[in-house]
Amino acid sequence: MAEEKREEGQVPENDGQNVEKKKGKQLPKWARRLIVVVLSFVVFVSAVLGVLQLGVVYTERSWKYWSPNYEKTDILPILQKESLTEEDYQTVYRQTGLTRLGLDGLLQQRNYNQVLQIQEYYFQKHEVTSEYFNPFTYLETLDEFATFGAVEDGDIIVSATTRVSWFRYGHAALVVDGKNGVLVESTMPGQKSGFNDINSFAYLANFLILRPKVDAETKANVVAFAKEKLVGLPYQMTTGIFTKKYAPGKEIKTTHCAHLVWSAYRKFGIDLDSNGGLVVKPQDMALSNKVELVQTFGFDPDRLWS
Repeated sequence: MAEEKREEGQVPENDGQNVEKKKGKQLPKWARRLIVVVLSFVVFVSAVLGVLQLGVVYTERSWKYWSPNYEKTDILPILQKESLTEEDYQTVYRQTGLTRLGLDGLLQQRNYNQVLQIQEYYFQKHEVTSEYFNPFTYLETLDEFATFGAVEDGDIIVSATTRVSWFRYGHAALVVDGKNGVLVESTMPGQKSGFNDINSFAYLANFLILRPKVDAETKANVVAFAKEKLVGLPYQMTTGIFTKKYAPGKEIKTTHCAHLVWSAYRKFGIDLDSNGGLVVKPQDMALSNKVELVQTFGFDPDRLWS
């Protein structure tokens, strides 16, 4: 029995071998640090992506599609009048989204049917779809195309439907051929600015058509400048932050949707940015006191893009 007892403090040979084996299985210190760094990076990236996706959910649920909550009325008798009162214009506005500017252009042509089509679409119940087109970037679209009123060269069309994660930025374009509905616009990263059809806005869940308060000659100059100098520019959302928003006498090298429209008018001394921030947004132009409303759809006519 005494022989089987171990002397105090003596480590059995097989125990020592086990300790050596355990030590031999441990990873080098640098490898353990690398694993910690990689796991930390994965957790960080996952958290960032999660926050961005949470923003997508927020901007979708915090926005509501607006449609009239009042009755549709017969406006044909108003349209057929020789002259309209202010009350008539207000009635038609709430029934169609057309202001005096938008309505008079159609009435001069006796184009009553187009006004009635606009009214029909205005009151129609539409199915709204959230459409993905870039990482964490969506826009709200409808199942049918809207009917536009009479647009003119130099008009601006904006929408609040485009959103990127937590930020609802919207979209903007410049009308360069009102008769044929041709736009110059900058659409998205990876694409250069170019010409497009106004119907690219017709399926969006809201839009505003704006008319800057400038003379016809200035508008013609703005349109000519946009066609010649603002087509073929790379899209850059940070224009105004890491590059100058506008540099007099220098060529514009990058742009984005609202910046393109703003630059076209800024070239001729008209600043449509209502808050003067580093980055001009579609909403900034919609709130400018230098533009007038021509037509609205999908916005509360009493609040618009407030």
